[in-house]
Amino acid sequence: MDKNEYPSLKDAHIGDRFTRPLLIETIKTEVAQNGKPYLKLTVTDGDSSQMIVMFNTTAETLAAQGVSADTLVDMDLTVSDYRGSNSFNVNSVRPTQDVDADIRDYIKLPPLDIDEMYTELCGLVRSSAAETESFDDTIAALTLDILAKYEQSYKRSAAAVSMHHSLRGGLLYHCYRMVKAADALCGVYTALDRELLICGAALHDIGKLWEYSTSEAGKAEFTVSGALFGHLYMGASLIKGFTAGRKCDPERVQLLIHMILSHHGTREFGAVTLPATAEAIALSHIDDIDAKMDMCETNYSAMEPGTMTAKKVFALDTNLYKPKFK
Repeated sequence: MDKNEYPSLKDAHIGDRFTRPLLIETIKTEVAQNGKPYLKLTVTDGDSSQMIVMFNTTAETLAAQGVSADTLVDMDLTVSDYRGSNSFNVNSVRPTQDVDADIRDYIKLPPLDIDEMYTELCGLVRSSAAETESFDDTIAALTLDILAKYEQSYKRSAAAVSMHHSLRGGLLYHCYRMVKAADALCGVYTALDRELLICGAALHDIGKLWEYSTSEAGKAEFTVSGALFGHLYMGASLIKGFTAGRKCDPERVQLLIHMILSHHGTREFGAVTLPATAEAIALSHIDDIDAKMDMCETNYSAMEPGTMTAKKVFALDTNLYKPKFK
């Protein structure tokens, strides 16, 4: 089955019935008010995701049929009305019979190549070290060692459950754009320490590798460690641990850890401490800008030029307008 041969989930109309290939992103068991369990499935057609409710079945029953999270399935759906919105009713579901189906066609990925972003990011980190220092003793060398050890997780992880860059490879995409922005900003504000700011941008969310568990489809969920500690603490602890046996300048290590702990900007948004250096202040603003730009881009992808969102976009606190020229 070619996923593009079928109606997209977002364009389906009430009364439609069709069978099409979908990727199951998540399956969760919920309990109704009458005490009976039911399932909430998040599925995607490769372009948009949809939450679907299934009654009178269990996750164990589906699993016995070969259907679980990260499974490509053929799903027979009927579209009905529920309080003025589309509701998708599942008539049948089974693992896809299409031998040519590829899960990669259904996974949302960054618009840039993963390996190329990682290579360029590491190149900018390496170039940020002062030429007069022994490279092995620099913050840049420390950063590259961390990235090398956790390369595959760094390339795969989402950056959030839902807020921004919530897709497979989203963490790398977020950090890559921040490193590029940090590099450009240092050309304008020359008093900034380029090595500290670039390394801080590359590592600011490294703790998310343990805060979230990212599925094959790119869906992130909080881990127990994530709920107990949060990525700021875990990222700072990781960096501290990597300094053992190294000759890095203790103050520069301290400043890098300060950037990790303060990059959320305010305690209201989860910062352990407030940014107290020029680099920490710059990092918190770069992080905020990139997160909000991703929210704009995500909303724009589902909007027609010259229209506004019907509701305020969460975290932007405004109705977003898509200009006619976009």
